[in-house]
Amino acid sequence: MAKEPLSQVDKKLPLVQNLSLGFQHAVIAILAAIPVPLIVAVSTGMSLGQTRFFISAVIFTAGLSSILAALDLVPRISPKLPMIMGASFAVVPVAIATLKAASSISVGFQIMAGATMVSGFLCFLAAPFWAKLQRFFPPIVIGTNLMVLGTALLPNTFHWMMADQAYHLTASVVPKAFYLTVGVFLFYVVISKYLKGMLGNITILLSLIVGTIAAAFMGMMNFATVKAAPWFAINMPLNFGLPKFDSEAILTFLIVMVLGMVEVSGTATGIHNIVHKPINRVQFGKILKTLGLGTLLSGLFNSVQPTSFVPSVGVLDLSKVHSRFPIATAGGMLMVIGFIPKFSALIAVIPKPVLGGIGFAIFGVIIGSAVDILKQVDFNGNQNKLIIGLSMGITMIPATYPNFYAHFPSLVQNIMGSGILSGALTAILLNIFFNFSDLRSKIN
Repeated sequence: MAKEPLSQVDKKLPLVQNLSLGFQHAVIAILAAIPVPLIVAVSTGMSLGQTRFFISAVIFTAGLSSILAALDLVPRISPKLPMIMGASFAVVPVAIATLKAASSISVGFQIMAGATMVSGFLCFLAAPFWAKLQRFFPPIVIGTNLMVLGTALLPNTFHWMMADQAYHLTASVVPKAFYLTVGVFLFYVVISKYLKGMLGNITILLSLIVGTIAAAFMGMMNFATVKAAPWFAINMPLNFGLPKFDSEAILTFLIVMVLGMVEVSGTATGIHNIVHKPINRVQFGKILKTLGLGTLLSGLFNSVQPTSFVPSVGVLDLSKVHSRFPIATAGGMLMVIGFIPKFSALIAVIPKPVLGGIGFAIFGVIIGSAVDILKQVDFNGNQNKLIIGLSMGITMIPATYPNFYAHFPSLVQNIMGSGILSGALTAILLNIFFNFSDLRSKIN
């Protein structure tokens, strides 16, 4: 089968086709933006107003990052790729820890802003050298990190199912919340089997909509904040005040940044293969520069580190239209949605059991993606199985005993107390230890 011309990525489409494809990507991209601020907001006790702003900020910066990836707005920076950006799940535990440790939510956001901006700036500086560092992140590390990520986030599903009884280990689930969760879950399973094409790609969104409607009929929703929210509001930079630069927070956010660089590199490689665009060291540098710039701007707007949304790669492949301009259009749509507080307010009041119903899908897909990557790994005559097992074990410690590291210094608590960070670091270090000879041969 002959490869399509390289100009396909740069092909400008008719207006109607560009808008329709852009809308499809935007709808799917919203799914990449919503879960992260919801998890963080619920876990830290944010007010509905703070939650609403946080969701708007994440959607807005996801759109901005997508545009930076698709269009050469900053000369010699953009990879000019059809790559939709969302919010990084890896940032969830460190964001929660930072906000909880701060004297107030506002101060926590100031610390997050400083750490996110510094991480983005350092990512931008490291971008030209990233191709040389990639040897330390082979499929065994990437796949294990994704499995760690999905497993560490999965307990959030149970907390959502428990609703107001979450984190009370001796409590029982409320029947109404349980029925709603199971109903949403079963609805998602059924439509996932039978819906195909574009509808098949937005099953999570459809489940959210149906679950929210069901919750309203069950008397589990309060739309007062939605009615009070304005239709239009501009997301101002540094909404919570000037950034604060905390050394411990910066270090933990830097670790998340490295994980994000690995994830984006893998996704970008897949996109290049689909669109038949050459990838080299210069192109990799542009990808990471865009990620760094997007992260810096995300910190400026009180959002979180962006990342490429893996399911969008499948949509790109299925649509057979590989132009980057619908992605830019989708980015513009996301930025506009970020200016509509009523939308974010509606997302903020979705009952937790509804989220619990689709949580298995959201985090299960991450674990499934890990399995797909690990199929590339050779497990004969090496310790790669041990790398996975030990990393998962380290990940489960804070999930089983949240106060396991309570008597250690705060820096240790921030890193090891996050199953995502501790598990990911374990995979990286064990791979270097067990497979050092392979890494050295690649260097030579």
